[in-house]
Amino acid sequence: MLTVPCGLVFYEAATTLTEQGYASGTPISNAALYPRLLAGVLLALLALQVVSDVRSGPEAAGAEPAAAPDRPGQMAYAALGMVAYVLLLPVLGFLLATPVFVLALLLTLGDRNPVTLAALPLGVTLGCLAVFQGLFNVNLPRGLLGIAVNL
Repeated sequence: MLTVPCGLVFYEAATTLTEQGYASGTPISNAALYPRLLAGVLLALLALQVVSDVRSGPEAAGAEPAAAPDRPGQMAYAALGMVAYVLLLPVLGFLLATPVFVLALLLTLGDRNPVTLAALPLGVTLGCLAVFQGLFNVNLPRGLLGIAVNL
């Protein structure tokens, strides 16, 4: 059921990108296309999962034990963190919000390895920057401070 909020978050991101003026350009180079596409894929996957669950019946649902998070509410905190990330993107910008979000997500999910906590937020941020700006030529949100790196 976390697919619905995730799909809605990415739809909101597409709307926010349009309002900020990052969604100008052709349909292929439009920055709002990617979050909308991801939202559509998440919602389609949710529909497939619901159909699969309905077809298999209630007896199949109890066939194997459900995986439980290590701490109560762990996944709810992660989903709320994603919503907060998307809401803070226009304020902080991609370069400030993304490493903070990834670090918070790692801590929420229980990772305490200092190397991972230092390297992964920077790696994810730089990787996304390379893909979206370098490969797709999409401007990422700069935030109120206007911080950006042009590749």
